[in-house]
Amino acid sequence: MTLEALFSQIVNYRDIILFFILIAPWLTWLICFLIPGYWEEPYVLSFNLWFALITMFFWVGYLAYATNTGGWSLVVKQADFLLLAAPPYYLLSSLWISKQRIPLDFIPAFRTLEGFIFLAGAFLVLSWMLSRIRIIFFSALPSSTFLVILAIVLTLGYLGYRQVLGK
Repeated sequence: MTLEALFSQIVNYRDIILFFILIAPWLTWLICFLIPGYWEEPYVLSFNLWFALITMFFWVGYLAYATNTGGWSLVVKQADFLLLAAPPYYLLSSLWISKQRIPLDFIPAFRTLEGFIFLAGAFLVLSWMLSRIRIIFFSALPSSTFLVILAIVLTLGYLGYRQVLGK
């Protein structure tokens, strides 16, 4: 299965996918309401956050694929707005519901989520910097300053890596 076939299947089953994405955070809240307790809730909320992370990975993958093959103009013209808005909604509503139920530090998936945010931010900044560098760049900015900026970005990425591993 290619990426194009995968995303075509997502578009074909759009209504079912949107229904489950829209109802999943509230179904998780209902499960936590019916089965309260600090032993079960972190795992139920963690399971929900993992699904939210998976939908965000698909979302980022689609945006990366679509922008590399057709650019942002193609994404704006052809992409389904509800499918683009659903994964951020799922993640943000899941985080909000999780925060309402118990402190986020008690949820195992939240530590991983924090680490992925660090890693993704460092990767985006690093890829942006590397795509913009030209020979002229070094005449306008001392190379030591560039190395300091690069070290800061890599340190943020390393902190994200450490957060994911839990060390």
